Amino acid sequence: MTRMQKCLIALWVLLAALLFPLKLMAATQNLAVLEQAARRFVEQELRYRPATFTLGRLDARLALPACEQPLVGWSPGTSPSGNASLDLSCPGAGWSLRLPVVIAEKRVGVVATRPLKAGEVLTPADVRLAEMNSPVLGQNVLNRLDQAIGQGMKSSVPAGAWLRSFMLQQPDVVRTNQRVRVVAQGDGFAVNAEGTARGNAAAGEPVRVRMSSGRVVSGVAQDDGSVRVSF
Repeated sequence: MTRMQKCLIALWVLLAALLFPLKLMAATQNLAVLEQAARRFVEQELRYRPATFTLGRLDARLALPACEQPLVGWSPGTSPSGNASLDLSCPGAGWSLRLPVVIAEKRVGVVATRPLKAGEVLTPADVRLAEMNSPVLGQNVLNRLDQAIGQGMKSSVPAGAWLRSFMLQQPDVVRTNQRVRVVAQGDGFAVNAEGTARGNAAAGEPVRVRMSSGRVVSGVAQDDGSVRVSF
């Protein structure tokens, strides 16, 4: 082996020794990026819930092969509440990690944004969610806006009052002496006629209707204010 060949081999060995650690560093997964991906995942999962969370930390001593698109999801059998965990994985690089996350659900309730009167049907502008500092307040208090919107008030309440389930009822779609459309259905036939309601009724409730002939029939009030009579 010539002197020149020996020098070339020595140079190659030196370059390999210098570049090999750099290659390892470039191929190591950035743990901070993994934690950021986990945080974004949980934030997206909880975006419609009044909840906060505390994410665990990955062991800084971990040296994982780099992954272009790591996968993040709830660990099998984990419920996204309380003490939960996430699975971080990269099938292509052959690694999988479990990261703990603690989810704290805030106790919220529905409150009136203005004074409400008996008989009023609630709209989105009439209610809002507020945090409940005392567990005692939680009894019968509605905790979702959709439980209140579209419902009728049974009694009057001041602005800022907590709305409880017994304060609300479905609004009447049929009222006494109101002219209503009666839909009579039977085996193979359907007839529409008009009559006069003999009482108030919410959708799904029974109501009696006096027809133009004087006959009184019983039916069920519908969402659109009509009354369905079955034979």
